[in-house]
Amino acid sequence: MILKKMHSPLNVDIYRAAQERGEALLIGYLVAGDPAIDESFEMIQASAQAGIDIIELGVPSLYPIADGQIIQRAHKRALDAGASPSDGLLGLWRKVRREVARPIWAMGYKRELIDEGLYRQLMEEKLIDALVLPDCSLEEQISLQREVGAAGIDVIRFVNSAMDESEIRRVCDGATVIYAQSYSGVTGDPMASVQGLAELCQRIRPHLPEGLLVAGFGLRSPDLVGQAVQGGFDGAVVGSVLVRCCENLEKDYLYRLVAEMKLETIDSTARGE
Repeated sequence: MILKKMHSPLNVDIYRAAQERGEALLIGYLVAGDPAIDESFEMIQASAQAGIDIIELGVPSLYPIADGQIIQRAHKRALDAGASPSDGLLGLWRKVRREVARPIWAMGYKRELIDEGLYRQLMEEKLIDALVLPDCSLEEQISLQREVGAAGIDVIRFVNSAMDESEIRRVCDGATVIYAQSYSGVTGDPMASVQGLAELCQRIRPHLPEGLLVAGFGLRSPDLVGQAVQGGFDGAVVGSVLVRCCENLEKDYLYRLVAEMKLETIDSTARGE
């Protein structure tokens, strides 16, 4: 088995363990502090126990411009609950790191995560394994990767289905993790059509022979997670559908949905089919 090229030892370990079990990765996005600090920790911990391999933890923002309405509302709930860097966010983050044995990817915007220096504190306290920055340019991502790579942190880069081959090649050059978006636009678009996942994977894979390749955007059901994995991706990222469960306090449904999605990441031979 060839390990993927990644900076983070935890990302490598979780990928290796999943491969040995005949599984792809399930990456689950939740906003830190949504709908309240204590409930947020409970949902993160229980979702990991239900099947999430990597926690993509959202840093609450006043201006979540790359997100749709479902996640925008979650950012507001979290901030209203006190999950700002100057208040309860770091305490929650430290508790997740201490008590939930999963890699943590920090998803945030430049204003809160970079400009205010939060990423440095998360890095210095060893609280993150990757940075997900949707409003950073490729050049900014590359520069940041040079800074945090030595600390064992991956900087995720984005490819979407609207890019041409030269753009895909440029984004993949030197990348350790690529997040392939099934459509361009904001997260959680109810009108978005998720099609051609296998074709998207085939377009990207030759340019990323050693990096981790995951798919996201619109993977709102176990079936779509299965399509991403069967299409050749190393993992599937789910977000808005999980955040909606948090919004509605549908905890049992959240954990059941995670478990059903995780089942779709398991190779059919490993399931005994």
